[in-house]
Parts: sequence; C-alpha cells; structure tokens
Amino acid sequence: MYGQSGLYTMDDNSKLIISPSYKPDFRYRRTDGTSGRLYRQKDSSFISAPGWAKKENPNIFVWFKGGDISFSENGKVLHGKKAVPRNIPLTFGDSLYGELFLPVKGSPNAVVVLQFGSGQESAVASNYLQYLLPIDNIAVFVFDKRGTGKSAGKYTADFITMAKDMAAAVEKIREQPEVKKIPLGVMGESQGGWVVPLTASLTKVDFVISSYGLAISPQEENRQEMINGLPDTSFLRPALEVAAVTDRIVKTKFREGLQELAVLKSKYGNEEWYKTLNGDYTGLVANATETQMSLYKAMFNFDIDLEYDPMPALRKVKEPMLWVVAGKDTEAPNTETIARLKQLQSEGSHLDLIIFPNADHGMIEIRGKELLGKQSDGYFRLLKDWILTRKISRQYGDAIQLPFKR
Repeated sequence: MYGQSGLYTMDDNSKLIISPSYKPDFRYRRTDGTSGRLYRQKDSSFISAPGWAKKENPNIFVWFKGGDISFSENGKVLHGKKAVPRNIPLTFGDSLYGELFLPVKGSPNAVVVLQFGSGQESAVASNYLQYLLPIDNIAVFVFDKRGTGKSAGKYTADFITMAKDMAAAVEKIREQPEVKKIPLGVMGESQGGWVVPLTASLTKVDFVISSYGLAISPQEENRQEMINGLPDTSFLRPALEVAAVTDRIVKTKFREGLQELAVLKSKYGNEEWYKTLNGDYTGLVANATETQMSLYKAMFNFDIDLEYDPMPALRKVKEPMLWVVAGKDTEAPNTETIARLKQLQSEGSHLDLIIFPNADHGMIEIRGKELLGKQSDGYFRLLKDWILTRKISRQYGDAIQLPFKR
C-alpha cells in the first residue's frame, strides 16, 4: 500500500507529502503543516474532513493514478505528479536496513540521520521527514530499528543498544560520497530523544535534535502521565502505589508483581479513579482482564531500562542541540523536562529550546482536547533553518524561543 507515499509537486507549484496512516489509509501534509488523514473508500479513492483524523462531512477527495494525484478541496481541484525519489538503500551494523533520501535536484547542504519513535512499524515506510526535508536540500537517512521492517534481529527499546545501532548508521552515512564534507547530525522523535544524545557520545556528529522527547526517565514519564489524568490529588497516594507495582511488572516482563496488583485491584478496582488510570503502561496493566494481561505480557516483552536517566548523556553533548517541545503534550508530560533543559542551558550547554505552546505530541496543534488539522506553524521552517545554520534566526509561529546565549 506504500506505493503512493512520497512527495508530489502540484500544478500550482505547491508541495504535498503523502505517507501511511493506519492501514489502509494515508495522511497528507503540506509544507505549512496542514494535514489530515485520508480514508480509503471502496472505489480506492480517499476522503478527509477538517481536523487531524476526521471523515464526517468530508471536504477533501483524492484519487491516485500511477504517479499522479488529484486533490480536490472545497471544490477546487489540483493535480500533481510524484517526484522520482533519489533514495539509496543501505545495510549496516547487525543486518539493519535504511534508505538515504537525497534532494530531487542538486546536492544536499546537510544530512540528518533519523531515529524513529517507539513504534514497531517500518520507519522507512512510515515516516514523512525523508520527503519533507529534502525539499530544502537536506538529505535524510531513515532506517528500520532492529526487529522492524526490513531490519533483522529482535526488537528492543534498550537505549544503549539503540544508540549503538544509530552510531553504526552515522558511520555508514559518513562513507557515502553523496554527503561527504557536509554537516551530519542526528534527530530523534519522541522515544528517539533518549537515543540521540547517547549516539553523540559514541560517534562524531555535528548537531543533535530532539523533537517532542523527554529529559526524564520512561518510568517518570509514565507516572507523570498517570498523575495528570487523575481527577484530583486526593487519589495521588494510592495511584502511586499502583504505579510502583506496575513498574515492577513491566521491568520483570510480568514475572513479578501480579499478586500485589491483584490485592490493589480488589481494594481499589471499583473506584472511578482506578478505572480511569492512564500512563504508558500503568492504566493498561492495572485494568487488564486475564485475557488482556496475556496480550500486554507479549506487548511489553522487550528490553527497556525504565529508570534510565538521560541527564548524564545530555551533559556530555558538546555539539549544538535543538530541543523542540510540545507545550500541551499529553503523551510525554514535559514540565520537568523543560526545567532540566533550562538547567543545562545555565550550565553552559549549547542548547536551543523551542516550545510550541499549543502543540500536543507529534507537534500537532490542539484546542481543548481536539486535535486540529495541522502541525504547529513554523515547526517545519524551524527544522530546516536550524539544520542548515544551527541557530535560531527568526520567529517560528507562536513558539516560545529560549536560544543558547552565545
């Protein structure tokens, strides 16, 4: 289904990026951040409505034919042609697979090695930055994490292993003649934000980018997400008791803690706050049925250091860093992360901090609890400018800008 993915040049000279969404659907993106999910119809056309993922009362109708696209929005039809990609398939490390995407025309002025988030789908097939950044002469190497896509091995979320894999990717890209003698940096989205500072300690890079990542441990992320979802603080103490037990369950891959959880569930399970617990894993595990528990045991059967502290690795980074934070991130609560990043700045870290105040995870604009049909205005321009200059040179939408003080 991925044959339609790529960069399209429309007949008004605008650019449109198509990438996979949940099967069998796609997502469109424009360079201003406007986006929407394209829902496949029985006749193989696609529809979309205003919003991040809506189809009721559609105003967008899309058809693909070979390398062509017809995109009708509010009655105005644009036609476009798919750019012939300049991508180089590469294998590296422990039989890992990736593709180097080059600008359609000309030579790149910088190259980014991209670390995907926590998903176990193919990054090569699923991401979109490999189509976006080359528009501005930035090459992108995107690779499938071990155990995903076309990469061999067993899936892991062990940050040391992931950083070693990414370092191998960096070294492979440095060998490629198409990107020699230009700045090479690493970028991590979400979970990738834990990996890229470690990578910078293992191999030479010229810059480091974390987008909607965290400077706290995965365990603390889970707890903060859970706390933010509580109806009020009166339930904090028992909720933390439950979180501690679910920490143990996930850390031991469900070998320990289940009896303790059963005791807590018999004590609190009928209370409304318990039923609505969330977090990366606490809510799932705490409210699981016996059948669901077996599914979650399989789901979390991978290595991860829940207590990993990213601060030592961050303090070792001497290269310019850009941290892009979603101000209303519900999946990665970042109040403590922002405080830690400011602390790093005060200690002299070469770190630019940009906060998009109305963005949720993925830099998706949000109003109340509704995800809007766009990513933050200025986010894409920020990535382009900073990768090419490693400086904050202008205002980006409504972003709160806390640049490194040179």
